[in-house]
Amino acid sequence: MDKTRTVVKICGKEYTMTGFESEEYIHRVAIYVDRKMSELKNQYVNLNPSTLAVLTALNVADDLLKLQDQMEALTREYQLLSEELKRVRSGYAAERDSVRGNVTNLSKERHQIFDSLK
Repeated sequence: MDKTRTVVKICGKEYTMTGFESEEYIHRVAIYVDRKMSELKNQYVNLNPSTLAVLTALNVADDLLKLQDQMEALTREYQLLSEELKRVRSGYAAERDSVRGNVTNLSKERHQIFDSLK
């Protein structure tokens, strides 16, 4: 895969980025970082660029960790629901087999009754 090279603008400064992702993706990432930095810059007007960068990194890391926690919770919920579905299907299959057995027995009884009436 070829490297993508593109220019992005973050916090008013242009950066040349190189990576294996698409140009659109690199721009999405840059826009996300730019928004995070702008939010912090507007909240804390007197931050120096270094502190702004560190706070932005902390906020992005916070977003990432929260999303990872959500993903783990959803994965656990999915596993529980999958197990429940297996139990329900298993119960359904057992019930279905029982009903089929009852139908077979009733059919035999019906034939016996008809045969005895002849």
